[in-house]
Amino acid sequence: MSGGVELTRALDSAPMSIGPPNGPLSRILDELHARFGPTTDGQVASYIPELASADPTLFGLALTTMDGFGYASGAAATEFTIQSVSKPFVYALALADRGMDEVLSRVGVEPTGDAFNAITLEPDTGRPLNPMVNAGALLVSSLVDGATAADRFERIRGWLSAFAGRELRVDEKVFRSEQLTGDRNRAIAYLMRNAGALSGDVDEICSVYFRQCAVMVTCEDLATMAATLANGGVNPLTRRRVLSDELVGRVLTVMTTCGMYDHAGEWMLRVGVPAKSGVAGGICAVLPGQLGIGTFSPALDATGHSVRGVLACNELSTRFGLHLLRTAGLPAHPVRSTHRADAVSSKRVRSPRERRALSEHGAAIVVHELQGDLAFGSAERLSRTVLAHLDGVRWVILDLRRVGRLDESAVSLLRALLDELAQRGVTTIFADPKGLAGVGQLLRADGSTERVRDAEIALEWAEEALLSTRDMQTLSPSAQVPLGTQELLAELGAERVARLRALTETRAYDKGDIVFQEGDPADALYFVTRGLVNVDVVTSGGGRRFRLNTVPAGSAFGELALIDGGTRSSRVVVAEPTECAVLTVPAFEKLRHQDPALCDALFRAIARSLSARLRQATREIQALEA
Repeated sequence: MSGGVELTRALDSAPMSIGPPNGPLSRILDELHARFGPTTDGQVASYIPELASADPTLFGLALTTMDGFGYASGAAATEFTIQSVSKPFVYALALADRGMDEVLSRVGVEPTGDAFNAITLEPDTGRPLNPMVNAGALLVSSLVDGATAADRFERIRGWLSAFAGRELRVDEKVFRSEQLTGDRNRAIAYLMRNAGALSGDVDEICSVYFRQCAVMVTCEDLATMAATLANGGVNPLTRRRVLSDELVGRVLTVMTTCGMYDHAGEWMLRVGVPAKSGVAGGICAVLPGQLGIGTFSPALDATGHSVRGVLACNELSTRFGLHLLRTAGLPAHPVRSTHRADAVSSKRVRSPRERRALSEHGAAIVVHELQGDLAFGSAERLSRTVLAHLDGVRWVILDLRRVGRLDESAVSLLRALLDELAQRGVTTIFADPKGLAGVGQLLRADGSTERVRDAEIALEWAEEALLSTRDMQTLSPSAQVPLGTQELLAELGAERVARLRALTETRAYDKGDIVFQEGDPADALYFVTRGLVNVDVVTSGGGRRFRLNTVPAGSAFGELALIDGGTRSSRVVVAEPTECAVLTVPAFEKLRHQDPALCDALFRAIARSLSARLRQATREIQALEA
């Protein structure tokens, strides 16, 4: 099986989350229901006797969004048979089973301008002109994998169920009614078999097709099925991938050109979204990337489409500008902000020498924060922006945390950009916390690309690479940094440092140890003499940890304990085996009484350190806002 298909044998019932009854979209659907409900135009289909008994006054509307939220009005939960609305979905299954080339060699994709049940075949080959007319649908149904007719139908039913997000069943009365009166479809099948286009037992093939058309759905189901196509093949309710993104595009193309039969041109002119109708009164309409629409009303117009459904879809498209070819103007730029590492550095605490090097040479690292979905147009603008900021650059960081997806056209264009960057000796680092599909295709084997889990790690990685080129390889975590060479104590002098050392105690920690948590008493100042620790906090939603900084040997943390006491506002976790010289609050109080001058010098050193960090934070904010 090809096409990235996931078939589900058994689905739990997955009702959509219906929107608030007094919400604006719910009110609009109710308004449309009240407006078009009294319409008396159209006739219920009678060529299938069982359909002739349908209540012509029934009218339901449903919308499903990309995140699985549903809106409905009227008879949205009333079951009816799917009929020809099944055609694009079974066509998708045949494409997944057989591949596009084989299916295309058997069934064309050209619009006919004929009715759905026209007996029209390609003159030379006997090939049906497209899969949306009955001739094409019969042949497509025969292409579905399965050892027997029963196997093929069960795969079709399971497939439709996967799109709907719940198990669907067959209306046996409608099936028998179609089977008894389906001579026209049998005639079409015999003509195709006579021409060599169709192979197999005609009665079996027609039986599978009739049963496929008799599967029962609601217009809420149709909205979910449409939303699955709109969502690139992922069901928004079950979150399961049903169809590959590539095949979704093939199916929507045929729905656009052929889905509404001899009304397809006017439908696209007025409504402008891919759609498929059925003679039981259903319409399934897809607005790619946004929503799915399902409508149900049995009264049909002369072309076999639901009168009320067409009116409702036309009004929704007009009111909300849903037409697929409507230009919405230039979208937001894919680059949210751009800054360089001489202005905005990583959260790793650096020595004065390292800070000077990054200040002088950090412009060789550029960070682009991206946003939105990346398609061809946005990827082209991104490429221009990256190339416009390459003066003196050795490392480019692409921050993907706000990117929703990369489509194939973006991947193809970005691959060409990466080729050019590699030729210029530039390393590209993807900060990809979501693990976006497509990024893996961009990674090169020549070492000119890297992929890390967030922008902070990417920036630190690039800084380390830059410092190594300046012969400033950072200190190994296992190296010992005596208290006398600590940056915070650099101006105290050897004699004062010795007196301070006498008041400290040595504490050792293993990787993963927690030095202190939020809310713990602020009872000590820590000088890291060996190792590495991370300082982090919980985000406001409580969902994840955010790293404030990384403190290596030669630096200190917990200074506020000596200033205001209170409780800790962050957590410190050991990243590498670590030793600290710890000045506790009681030891500091002893120092304050015995050596006030040393105490004042330590206070001034802490104040200078905090002031320097505040100034750096201000510069970074200014750089990010520029």
